Amino acid sequence: MNNNNKIKNCEYSGFKFIKELTEVAGQNKTLEEILHFVNINFDFVFGATAIMFLSIKNNKEIKLISSRGIAHEYAVKIQSDTNENDAEHLIGMFNKNKSFYANLNDNSSESNYIKAIDFEHKNIKELYAYQFTSEYEKNNVSTSVVVYSVQGFKNSADCTEADKKNTFDIIFSILSYIIKIKKFDEEISECSKFDNISGLYNFKYFHQRLFEEILKANSERGIMSIALMSINKLNEFNSVSGHKAGDAVIGFVGSLIQKHIRTYDVAARYGNKIIICFPNLNRTDAKKIISAIFLEAQDYFIKQNNSILSMNAGIAQYPDDGGTERITIDLAESRRFEARRNSKWNII
Repeated sequence: MNNNNKIKNCEYSGFKFIKELTEVAGQNKTLEEILHFVNINFDFVFGATAIMFLSIKNNKEIKLISSRGIAHEYAVKIQSDTNENDAEHLIGMFNKNKSFYANLNDNSSESNYIKAIDFEHKNIKELYAYQFTSEYEKNNVSTSVVVYSVQGFKNSADCTEADKKNTFDIIFSILSYIIKIKKFDEEISECSKFDNISGLYNFKYFHQRLFEEILKANSERGIMSIALMSINKLNEFNSVSGHKAGDAVIGFVGSLIQKHIRTYDVAARYGNKIIICFPNLNRTDAKKIISAIFLEAQDYFIKQNNSILSMNAGIAQYPDDGGTERITIDLAESRRFEARRNSKWNII
């Protein structure tokens, strides 16, 4: 592109970068994949020696989210407690402006400020930084990017420093919007995993996780227990006390389960039934957890003068009781049915 053209090199390169970025963002890529694209292509298009996406919490704690051109040792150093001086200068840089450009060949105040930071590369020529508008300000967490070059940013020979900064501002403001949309999508996806009444997972997500746990158990020659429990006579209770009271019971039982199971166990609700996957836990130990849940639930129902409701459960162990997901679940269900036929609060 010659200088007779009104579009300068950095602006034209920025236009191409934005076009490719928006195409990638529209391909149902994850946020991690999008940042990876930015890392690689900012180096390819503008000659970035290093690029770092940083999370800054409480205006002092720095965490490296994604990077390119940064050694592992420096990545550890930038996040360490002993790096307080650099952290203070980096955070101070973002406190000055939303975006920041410095040519380290001059002696401007911006340049001298950057020179005080102990970056991995010592002969930096140009540096640019941008702070994304934080959607997590309530948690005092912000996201920022720092990109620099030891040769100077390429494809910008006919551009002033203001031109470069403006081009980069546009690129990262668009990326800021993409990040917000992607994080919103991820939050929506996360919410879609849950049953609103019990606070447990829904049945669809449970089967997705169960498939993953079975693959893991197979590869590691491990075990897994599946418990299937029911809240008996819930429809009768709803007829007497109303569906709102029934939902409150389901919510209470859900909270009890979350209290007693391990953090990596997977519990889901469908109707009046709840199914739990216990990775790396045998049937005997799974029964102990279910017994503790039942003991507390039974005490609660007695105190509520609730004589209608009770619970039962059946437990099956994979792969000992069944070599497939379906067989294991069916066996847990048949044991639950037998337990209910025998007596209230029984577990088989």
